[in-house]
Amino acid sequence: MIDRELWGEVWQVLKANRLRTLLTASGIFWGVFILIVMLGFGNGIQSGVNKSMAGYATNALYMWGRATTRPWQGLPPGRELRLTNEDTAALQSRVAGIDTLAPRLRLARFRGRSDVVHGSKVTDAEISGDTPAYQNVLPMTFRHGRFINQLDIKQKRKVAVIGERIHRDLFGDDVNPVGQQIQIRQISFTVIGVFQPRRYGSNRERMESLVITPLSTFQQVFSYGEEIGFYAMIPDTGLRSESVAAEMRQVLMQRHRVDPTDYRAFGDWNSETEFLRIERLFVGIRAFIWTVGLATLLAGVLGVSNIMMIAIRERRREFGIRKSIGATPRSVLTMILAETTTLVGVSGLLGLFAGLLALFVVDFLTRPITKSVDADVLFDTPTIDLKIALAAIVALGVASLLATLIPARHAMKIDPVEALRAE
Repeated sequence: MIDRELWGEVWQVLKANRLRTLLTASGIFWGVFILIVMLGFGNGIQSGVNKSMAGYATNALYMWGRATTRPWQGLPPGRELRLTNEDTAALQSRVAGIDTLAPRLRLARFRGRSDVVHGSKVTDAEISGDTPAYQNVLPMTFRHGRFINQLDIKQKRKVAVIGERIHRDLFGDDVNPVGQQIQIRQISFTVIGVFQPRRYGSNRERMESLVITPLSTFQQVFSYGEEIGFYAMIPDTGLRSESVAAEMRQVLMQRHRVDPTDYRAFGDWNSETEFLRIERLFVGIRAFIWTVGLATLLAGVLGVSNIMMIAIRERRREFGIRKSIGATPRSVLTMILAETTTLVGVSGLLGLFAGLLALFVVDFLTRPITKSVDADVLFDTPTIDLKIALAAIVALGVASLLATLIPARHAMKIDPVEALRAE
């Protein structure tokens, strides 16, 4: 049953001290508000970064040959190391733990582009030679046609898979280009597919500008012989990319007669390391948010405790009269805790609702940008787990009640005679 008399008295006390009530409530309100907004923004940034990495294999490793820096077995330093098809076969047979090994070639330097022609239309594109395995490294969907297959590799077919921008520039969005011819360095290729990468921002634009041909065809028509530019590798489930990379490097060093301590002879980039670094970064961000938020809430709790101590001191006469006419220490304690609960509960919930409203407004204003697949924005919808938010308010209430127990116990021990005499 609700004790209407008790809550009526609580309301009258809070109403009679409006300024003090407002200042105390504002501390709780802003503490909860700041915590909710910071958590929402932190989740929005993390979601945006994860979305920007969508379509990447988070444990992929890229490895390429560079130049030796040390002499070995009578060979001088400075030798350029060129990977070949034989290296691919050796890695596949001698290195355990490789799930996907995708040898690759590019027509120009890293991210360099070449002209692609269809009829009278010309556009620039990044030309690469790949195998069917590359689809595991870069997941993709197809608007038209298909990806290259093993028969394309075996027969060295002059076929190509093009990105959406190439499709749009050369054929137009409404035209199915499968079966049409494009020219790269005056060599004709038949379009067999139009793919869509699962990426966002600037990386999406680059992937939309890709033209992918069978690796064997690429090596033949562009006079690369048996050469491989670099490898994209994904390890077996449960294995770290770093451990498999060490085995790959060891095999390649033996084949190319490289000093085992010459770690600069082969370059590599590990997306798993970068992904784990980002994960650790967000762990630190969340820890920072909770530290700042909880410190703000703690300041509010201490404020409540101090205000209640001042209020009890000002109301000594009132408590003395109450006890002189029969009020028990328990009833005095209940009234003080009820005041604290009301103050903290109402201001905390208002802070929660205000924080959620602020996140909704931010989401509404930024939605045209964050929901655009072409926008290079590392931010997504700011979200908050209501369970965590409510748990924070409950913890705030409990902490406030515990902090109020000290002045409340003092009120319970007030001697009516001494209280009236002091007044």
